[in-house]
Amino acid sequence: MDENQTNAPLTANTPTQHQSSRRDTVDDVTAAIRDFINKVPETVNKAVERAMNVKDTTVLLRLSEKDSEAVDKLVSAGIFNSRNDAAAFLVSEGIKAQTALFERIQSKMDEIERLRNELRQSVTGQI
Repeated sequence: MDENQTNAPLTANTPTQHQSSRRDTVDDVTAAIRDFINKVPETVNKAVERAMNVKDTTVLLRLSEKDSEAVDKLVSAGIFNSRNDAAAFLVSEGIKAQTALFERIQSKMDEIERLRNELRQSVTGQI
């Protein structure tokens, strides 16, 4: 075999290999885009969760006149420097006093998430 004959088959295969490589690259990019799109809701949920867990989150609320007076008494008595501090204290203490309620809520939320995952698995298993 001369040198031209040995190179001929390689030259003939090169465009096919190149096209195959491009196809693989396009498939890889497509798969990466699909993965990204599928992960967006999860990423957004995590960001919202982090935002909700940040301390010093501002919450606007309306108080009854009686509750507002109670908050003002805590400030007037010098126990707290501001209505904000007094209200934050009362909310925190209310949450602590209702620990059992929040534990039940968390349990139900965990159950709901488990059921959602079960449903997702049953749907994706059929596809």
